[in-house]
Amino acid sequence: MSRGNKVTIVALAMMLCIFLQTNISSAATFPAGGANGWGFTMKGWPNGKTFKAGDVIEFKYQVGVHNVAQVSKKDYDSCSYSGGQISKSGDDKITLAKGTTYFICLIGPHCSNGVKAAVTAN
Repeated sequence: MSRGNKVTIVALAMMLCIFLQTNISSAATFPAGGANGWGFTMKGWPNGKTFKAGDVIEFKYQVGVHNVAQVSKKDYDSCSYSGGQISKSGDDKITLAKGTTYFICLIGPHCSNGVKAAVTAN
């Protein structure tokens, strides 16, 4: 391989690394519920917020008091659970896919009392 080809390959590899770093760093992290966190003060969150696929929603809450279930729209609407990811660490970070992702709390009547969120990422 000639020196010119090696320089070209190295330059392309560096450009690819820069491109990937730019894409990764453009994702944002949003606290679920804003400053109030994941809990009974969710009403109205995330109205007016814009999310992109790859953004992260961070759910902070006291362990055992709440949890986070990623559910279908049907389960979100009815505050029921028929399967899906459940997180319960107290500091859960969930990366958004394109479309709407639905989250509810499964503890007691929390979901029906407003501990839920529908987040749409473009």
